[in-house]
Amino acid sequence: MTTPRHAIATRTAAAGQEEQPPLVLRGRPFLRGLLVVTLLLAVAHFAAVGAVWALPSANLHVPDAVKLNAESTVATWFSSALHLVNGLVLAVLAAGATRRERWRWIVLAAMVVAVSMDEVSGFHEDVSWLMHTHLNTTGVLTYAWVIPAGAICAVVAVACTRMVLCRPGGVVVILGAAVFLFGAVVMEVVEGWWIGGSGGTTEDAGFLILNGIEETMEMLGAIITMSGLFRMASGVQLRFR
Repeated sequence: MTTPRHAIATRTAAAGQEEQPPLVLRGRPFLRGLLVVTLLLAVAHFAAVGAVWALPSANLHVPDAVKLNAESTVATWFSSALHLVNGLVLAVLAAGATRRERWRWIVLAAMVVAVSMDEVSGFHEDVSWLMHTHLNTTGVLTYAWVIPAGAICAVVAVACTRMVLCRPGGVVVILGAAVFLFGAVVMEVVEGWWIGGSGGTTEDAGFLILNGIEETMEMLGAIITMSGLFRMASGVQLRFR
């Protein structure tokens, strides 16, 4: 038999549980930390390139550990992690979206997670090499993967831009995506011209400067996008059952 006092205590405990404040994540300090890491990685890369360029007689070379485009480095892991976080936030937005918009958010989430995977696997480089050798692309299309990548990005932009802009933080997300794509696609085209048109190599200072700009813009674009996605996700209410 439940006594009145016990019933009141039970209701009070239940009410206290329901009135617990929501979990609040401090996004700004986190984003500032990411910017600091990006700055440190960029400074290390450009300082090493500058030293090699300024001291040609010393026969120096840029260590792979500080190259922003080298595989299996802190920069590669960091860039992949940025995209993974963005993909997870997009997945949260997809879960909280209306049925009509959900598939678009799922596509965006899948694309960003694919970019995260590609950062550590280098899959697009294999695709680029196959297209380059079979299509004999040269000059600005030396890195031929930009052809399908540009087409896919154009289709997704047409399908999703308006939806994104309707959300709080949407302008910031679009700005971040533009910065990322400028680095990933436009700078890759410039690097293709440097390699295929001007006779440069992937180890000379000119290419490493261009590549450093590319990778830095990609990281900055991902962080800008993240700040907009955090604002969007702050209005999503999810219940786990």
